[in-house]
Amino acid sequence: MKWLRRIALGVVLLLLAGGLFYWFLPAGVAVPLFASRAKGVVLDDLSGTLWDGRAGRVTARDGRELGQASWHLGRDAILGRIHLQLHMDGRAGRFDGHLERTEPDTVHWTGVDFRLDAAALAGPASPQDLAPLGVLEGHIPRADLQGNWPLALEAVVRWHAAAVRTPEGVVALGDLALKAASTGGVLRATLADDGHGPLAANAALAASPLGWRLDGRLAPRAPDTALSHLIARFGPLGRDGAVNLQRKAGLAPANTP
Repeated sequence: MKWLRRIALGVVLLLLAGGLFYWFLPAGVAVPLFASRAKGVVLDDLSGTLWDGRAGRVTARDGRELGQASWHLGRDAILGRIHLQLHMDGRAGRFDGHLERTEPDTVHWTGVDFRLDAAALAGPASPQDLAPLGVLEGHIPRADLQGNWPLALEAVVRWHAAAVRTPEGVVALGDLALKAASTGGVLRATLADDGHGPLAANAALAASPLGWRLDGRLAPRAPDTALSHLIARFGPLGRDGAVNLQRKAGLAPANTP
């Protein structure tokens, strides 16, 4: 019977050691295991635990330095439930938000606030000859995503001192604001300028998983060859130098509810 007690004691000790290791799992051990899920970013100089940790250096895959990050992650992640509070601050700006995932394909973001260098958000899909400049400031009280589609959304994003670096030089656009909301799986968004910048912009988007519709107008407020060349990427220029945006695909919802 002694050998049974020894085996039982060994199992208990292993379970206890495993529980303690899980409870105090070091960030330097755990984060690299999940790094492949953090698409587009690399976390270095890790400290703390997986549950309350810090990355002293966050960089994009192309080597751009973004800053530092800290996080708090609920320990019930082992059950597939994600409760993550994330803070990032550094050269590229700041980001705060809370993420919850209770189902494999459903994510809930709340309390998202950010102020980021527009250049830091340029991704691999961006045109290689265009680079956004300026500062993006956003507030997203709520975003419920299912399969990356916003079932519910409230968002306001402002692009301050908006500009684009093109082969012809830097093209100033002014201040732009994007407002988006989604209810019942239908996303509606508007883009408008502040009424004083080089670009007069007024556009409305409506989209669902079945199709989308875009209506609007882009026009320079004063003659500007570089700006005209830039907006001509979105359609043919009219006699007044404006581009009318009227496009749709699939079963497009209306731009008004």
